[in-house]
Amino acid sequence: MAYPYDLKVVVSGKQVEVFKYKKNVWRDYEATEKEPHNEPKQLNIFQQLAIRKQKALFSLNRTRTEIRRLSNANPQLNKFMTLTFAKNITDLKEANYLFNKFILRLSYRYPDFEYLAVPEFQKRGAVHYHLLCNLPFIEKDALEYFWRHGMVDIKQIDDVNNVGAYVCKYLTKDMFDERTFGKKKFFRSQSLSESIELLGYWATKFIEKFLSMLTPVFEKTFESEWIGQVEYKAYALITVPVLGRSSPPFLF
Repeated sequence: MAYPYDLKVVVSGKQVEVFKYKKNVWRDYEATEKEPHNEPKQLNIFQQLAIRKQKALFSLNRTRTEIRRLSNANPQLNKFMTLTFAKNITDLKEANYLFNKFILRLSYRYPDFEYLAVPEFQKRGAVHYHLLCNLPFIEKDALEYFWRHGMVDIKQIDDVNNVGAYVCKYLTKDMFDERTFGKKKFFRSQSLSESIELLGYWATKFIEKFLSMLTPVFEKTFESEWIGQVEYKAYALITVPVLGRSSPPFLF
C-alpha cells in the first residue's frame, strides 16, 4: 500500500541521518496502466554518453552510501585490510574468483569471520581489495599464507567515530570505471546487520527520544531532481540505540 512521508531517519549504529523533504515522498508507489507512457526519445551519441555518465555517478554515490552505512552498522568490523596481487592481474572476474577462495579459506579457519570488501583498480591496472573485517589477531605471514597471491596489509581501527567515512575515503571513482560495468561493486557477509530506516511518525519519535538534545555533526540543504528540496542532518550518538524491524521499532 502506497503512503506519503516527509521525514526519514536512517540509523547505522551510532551514526544517524535525518532527511526532511519539502514535499511528500511516496513509498511503495507503483504506476498504473492509466498513466500515460511517453514514447522513448531518440538521443544522439553525446546525450547517450551524458546519461550514461549520470547513471554511473548515481551508482557510485548509492554504493558508497550503502558501504558507509553497512560499515557503521557493524562495529565488530574493526580491522582494515588491503590485499594486493604479486602478479599484475587486471581481469576482475579472475581476481574475484581468487578473492572468494581466500574468503572460503578464512571462513573455514574462523567460523565467525565477517567482512565487507571492495575491489578496486590500482594505477597500474591491477585489481586489489579493501576489506573491513572482524579477524582476531593473526600474524601477517599467516595471513599472507591464507591469501597466497601477494601482500597483505592489516591494521586495527582505533578511535574512529564514523568508520563508514573512514572506509569511503579509500574508495575512488576509479572503482566504477568501464571494467566494473555489470560486475558486483562490493562483497559482504550475509550475516552483517543492516541500517534501520524510520519514516514519518516513527522518525519524529526517534528524533524526540534520541536527537532533541544533540547538535548535528554535519548539515546541508540540497536539491534532488526527483524529490525536490531536502534538508539533511547527520548526528553521532554516544551509544547504539536498540531498534527492532517491526512496529514499534524502539521502546519509549
